[in-house]
Amino acid sequence: MSSLKRDVLLDWKDHFKISMTSSTYPKNLKKIRRKEFKRLKGHTFLDFGGCSLYSTRQIDEFTDSLKRNVYGNPHSGNPSSDLMAFEVGKMRNTILEFFNVTSSEYSVVFTSGATAGMKIVGQAFNWTEGKSRYVYLEDNHTSVVGIREVAQDEGASAVCLRFPKSVSNMGDIKEFQPKYISSGKDGKFLNNNQHNKLHSGNGEELSHLFAYPAQSNFSGRKYPLGWIRSVRIGLLGNVLKVGGSWYTMLDAAAFVTSSKLDLKEYPADFVSMSFYKMFGFPTGIGALLVRNTSARELNNKVYFGGGTTRVYLPSENFRVFRSKLHERFEEGTISFLDILALKYGFSTIFRIVGSIENISHHLFNLTHWLYHNMKDLTHRNGVKCIKLYSASEYKSPTTQGATIAFNVVNKYEGFVGFNEVLSKAAMVNIHLRGGCFCNVGACNYLLAIGDGNIKQIHKSGYVCGEVDIVEGQPVGAVRITLGYMTTKADVKRFLSFIKSTFVT
Repeated sequence: MSSLKRDVLLDWKDHFKISMTSSTYPKNLKKIRRKEFKRLKGHTFLDFGGCSLYSTRQIDEFTDSLKRNVYGNPHSGNPSSDLMAFEVGKMRNTILEFFNVTSSEYSVVFTSGATAGMKIVGQAFNWTEGKSRYVYLEDNHTSVVGIREVAQDEGASAVCLRFPKSVSNMGDIKEFQPKYISSGKDGKFLNNNQHNKLHSGNGEELSHLFAYPAQSNFSGRKYPLGWIRSVRIGLLGNVLKVGGSWYTMLDAAAFVTSSKLDLKEYPADFVSMSFYKMFGFPTGIGALLVRNTSARELNNKVYFGGGTTRVYLPSENFRVFRSKLHERFEEGTISFLDILALKYGFSTIFRIVGSIENISHHLFNLTHWLYHNMKDLTHRNGVKCIKLYSASEYKSPTTQGATIAFNVVNKYEGFVGFNEVLSKAAMVNIHLRGGCFCNVGACNYLLAIGDGNIKQIHKSGYVCGEVDIVEGQPVGAVRITLGYMTTKADVKRFLSFIKSTFVT
């Protein structure tokens, strides 16, 4: 055995701290991979943050259903329509059951993906001009930050909670540093004295929205789900000295791919996700879960499309929206065959892994091992080969997901651009991702770029995700994300690639 091979295998078992609750998974992965993921032979896929992978059995079961049945538009009211409407209704209940709630507690609005769900909340939320606040973490996907523009257009104010001074304090929302963004239609930020009244002035209670990711899509850091209840009872209101009712929107897109989200225990008001990140197929379908008691906060809807109204008149400014939440927001014909396909995605996950907790434990073990082996990689002259961007120490699956963001450093202490790493990885069929991953906040903080530098770099023609090194410093990173069918062989092969290609 070569020294390289020996190093890669070193202390493997020592990193497996979490025990499985399933007697077969992940022990059955080799067999499953050979049978249902034959196309992965010769490939190491480590971009599950971009999308998961579908199994051949999953696709076969879906297409068999299409061949056996006549599925029609669920709006039509004929036999094929009724069959499809029945399947759509069953899928709503399946999704709710997955999150441990029922239709008496939450409603499911089908969307084109997580971004579309967030957009619905931003556009329909009951913003009160000059008084409401939209608060979000600096560590958020672009789709979450983008709600700021909608909120400000409605006259609300925006507050960005910037990273704490120490990453050890990231579990405490009070340690995040508020950055007040100019807002209101006059371009000014309204001060605390203008915000500290409980009511909006028209007899209605003032409403605010807080948005954060259950798991960072950049670093994999998991944020406390306990914040949901804390914010509801006034934690942020106390910190920012703002009265009124607080609602939470949870970006669950990265989290639910490998972690259990129990909405009974952590009842977020709005939850958005994309299903292709969970089981690969279908794409272009997601869901917005709305807590029924919070649905009244989405009464600012303006546009109405097919199927969303009880009645309207073309000749007058008159329309009445439907009473059920999903009927009000699912505009036009829903992607009913894609919704049918979700049935086989969920069944594939549970057939292979048994439970989401098993995925979480399996992937944490793999990620923990890979992180620490990458951390130890050193050139012969003593220079560290890998710069890791972590907001945790990969100590627990409750605080860290299956993501590693990093850059390669050469023996002269210069950075290797992520484009070069991705290019060389592609030559040996290793699938990675590079850039800031639509999360400029985390990228800016963890790479220590600085707001001013980003603005200056942009003036010189920089576009996020295209340029990797500016004046010797990285402006993006390489990201590894693992999925439920990732094996020990996958992470070993990746580590071998890094050592043989970049360690000198």
